[in-house]
Amino acid sequence: MKRRGFTLIELLVVIAIISLLLAVLLPALSSARSSARKAKCLANMKNMGLALHAYFFTSNDEFPLSQAHGGGQPGWAWLDTLEPYSESKLQYQCPDDRSPRLGHADPALRRVTSYGINIFTSPLQHGWFEGNPLGIPPFGHRSQTRMGAQSANIVFAAEIAEKDAWGNPIVPDHFHPEQWRTNAGQGGAGDDPIFSLQIHRHLRKANYLYADGHAAALRFEQTFLVGSSGIRLEINQYDPGFPHSDAGWYK
Repeated sequence: MKRRGFTLIELLVVIAIISLLLAVLLPALSSARSSARKAKCLANMKNMGLALHAYFFTSNDEFPLSQAHGGGQPGWAWLDTLEPYSESKLQYQCPDDRSPRLGHADPALRRVTSYGINIFTSPLQHGWFEGNPLGIPPFGHRSQTRMGAQSANIVFAAEIAEKDAWGNPIVPDHFHPEQWRTNAGQGGAGDDPIFSLQIHRHLRKANYLYADGHAAALRFEQTFLVGSSGIRLEINQYDPGFPHSDAGWYK
């Protein structure tokens, strides 16, 4: 008995069905991959939180130094200081960080990490700001215990942006929230948070590590928000002393 092959119409129907299935499944697969990378990044930060609290026990509860201190630490990034306190190797790169500068041979051009330390948690070095033992913003919040009950509300580290306002690669291991004056995407140069943090890397959210050691995926406006008037800060989880004034800005 002679077998009948597929007709052209039948082949077109099969192709159409396969195309429809791909159109339905590919976005779901892409979303699943994005969710997996987000989870991996969050796990990176949770490990940093565990290492941070192990470090507290041996450092008089003080935070690690950053590049802002002129290299006063073993390596180029604060993560180098925390590395020995982690049971597993700390990951310096977010899976979604596509910067070509990661691993650059020239240290001056190398993006050392996808994660930045909040400059508010930078210890006050001896001789800085003479006559003001508590420091002036943003430095001086030397230890977690000095933050008191607020420590659970202060972002210690976050995912830093890949480029600044002028398109230059961001290579430091810290960020300056004391310079922010607008909501994300509404300012320019240093006063806009989008030139400090990568706030939409994971499905319109980013990962944040708090000084009490827990990590969370949040929308940026849950951590920093300027009121509709454009004058008053309503939320600021980056400054341990917030609010400092009715306006919320430093004078």
